[in-house]
Amino acid sequence: MTAINERDPLVDAVSELTAETTELLKVYRGAKTGLDEKITSATGSANIATTKASEAAAHAAKATSEAAKATQISGLSTVDAALSAREGEFVGNAVSNTTGSRMKQILDANGNYNTMVSIPCFTFDDVGMGDLMGTGVHPAFLRQNGTVIPEVWIGAYTAASKSNNVIVQGGLDPWNYINFDDAKAKCGAMGAGWHMMTAMEWSAVSLWCLANSFQPEGNTEYGRNHAKKFQSCKRMDGKAPNDRTGTPRGLCGTGPDSWRHDGTPFGISDLVGNVWEWIDGFKLVDNKLYVSSYSGQPESGWASTNIGITSAGTWGSSVLSGTNTTLKQMLIEKIDATKSLQGTLYYNATGERLPIRGGNWYNGSGCGLAALNLYNERSLRSSLLGFRPAFIAA
Repeated sequence: MTAINERDPLVDAVSELTAETTELLKVYRGAKTGLDEKITSATGSANIATTKASEAAAHAAKATSEAAKATQISGLSTVDAALSAREGEFVGNAVSNTTGSRMKQILDANGNYNTMVSIPCFTFDDVGMGDLMGTGVHPAFLRQNGTVIPEVWIGAYTAASKSNNVIVQGGLDPWNYINFDDAKAKCGAMGAGWHMMTAMEWSAVSLWCLANSFQPEGNTEYGRNHAKKFQSCKRMDGKAPNDRTGTPRGLCGTGPDSWRHDGTPFGISDLVGNVWEWIDGFKLVDNKLYVSSYSGQPESGWASTNIGITSAGTWGSSVLSGTNTTLKQMLIEKIDATKSLQGTLYYNATGERLPIRGGNWYNGSGCGLAALNLYNERSLRSSLLGFRPAFIAA
């Protein structure tokens, strides 16, 4: 008789196989679950990637379309060129929003944006001159027909060159080696209302400064100010201030705010020192001063005052052979109220001499708002001589 505790070998084999199968099924199920999760994750990522790729393609298509419009509108071959061409407009919007329209970018006929500063109309009484220089509105703000000009826009910087046309922007090397007639023509080529700064406009800015008890400083000593040597600008040759080698002409507007006509970042820069500036509206011929009666008057219409210069030197000590209201208004003849303006008067009594004002980088105390040089012919070209455009809206 067989004992009841004996096991059937076949049963044991089936049991072992069942256990192994169960473990294998567990492994399978675990692997399948992990695989399913990975497949689901991968599918989701793929869907996201597909969506993002689709969105990117849509943005790219829009960018391409806008770029095409930009280049088509600008007539330029690349988007970078189109954006560069409108850079002045973008900067101009920011500048106008910041300055309350005291300074803005004005587009000229050559397609260049120019940084200009508004000088609002004022009377002689407004600047404390009363009857000393005449009455009523300063002539810088009067048209030929006598109507009032609400404001005159003066270049915030001396003119620079872009493709042989004028541009007024900071950080550029002032245009130099240009004679009187060419400088005047370049300003006129900017379009209607554009012209080279006149004697009356220079006077208006100077009298505004005087009325506000402020006279700007500038590059009067090889990239720095001769009296305040800690004030300096960026030289176009990259050399240190007061280095007496190279060309110490300052890049436009790179000096401190005290080098601007109102002592703020939004003023007219570099009127004093750096480069002399051609001025329109009067001249000296055989020691007789000829003056214009309105902005833009042809030289053939300028009238002789029959007054000449008898003594030069500092502005406060200069002497003319007679007196004339227009000469006072142009800051050619000094009066007690203006003799505190800084600068030196130079002249040549023979031949035709065209005016330059302000001084240059090595004139030291000879520079200033009253600095006036009537020594040179209209054909002069020099590395220390430039010009400044102005604009009057129609």
